Amino acid sequence: MRLIAHRAFADRYPANTLVAIENAIADADMIELDVRRCGSGELVVFHDEVVDRATDDSGRVDELPLSRLEALDVHDTNTGIVSLTEAADAIPDGTGINLELKERGIANEAVAAASTVDNEVIVSSFDGEALDQLDTDDPTVELAYLFGLNTDEDFENALALDCEYIHVHWSHWLLTDAIERAHDAGMAVNVWTIDSSIATDLLARAGVDGVIADSPDVL
Repeated sequence: MRLIAHRAFADRYPANTLVAIENAIADADMIELDVRRCGSGELVVFHDEVVDRATDDSGRVDELPLSRLEALDVHDTNTGIVSLTEAADAIPDGTGINLELKERGIANEAVAAASTVDNEVIVSSFDGEALDQLDTDDPTVELAYLFGLNTDEDFENALALDCEYIHVHWSHWLLTDAIERAHDAGMAVNVWTIDSSIATDLLARAGVDGVIADSPDVL
């Protein structure tokens, strides 16, 4: 079973930061990062639409230039919001990258930034349109549909997009047949967000292909 570091192990390190990435690569098979566009046009690694909750400043990410975002103090680390290019450069060859697209119109740029190193790239999103905008012939780039509350609709969307993966909340494992349906359709399944080794063991027995976790302790 593959271990995917959710926001670079957000429980152990400050989420989505360069320091988190540099530490998470020791334990993770793949690093999951949230991606959105900032006010000066670059792609940055940050979850929220606004910086208020995670930094010492306020404002919308899509209105602030990269230079200002880099100067912020994220989660009291004395480090700022990092560009996707810099984040990808910190991930060594052989460690995968999961790019969770937080908005439309960035898929191709995100993949181009992540392709600076030799690794597998999974592009994931709750938004099928954001995934459908990806145009690449690179066989190392694969799509993952993030499931919300409507399992049947999400499953049909994943099939229509020819996704290689579905990413489902752990409750789908308990309450739906999403894992079995995905495997029958030839798709692999990664489950989020796992916080215990007991859950990992149960998911492994259920045939899950990977866990997306906030800490490496789940293994």
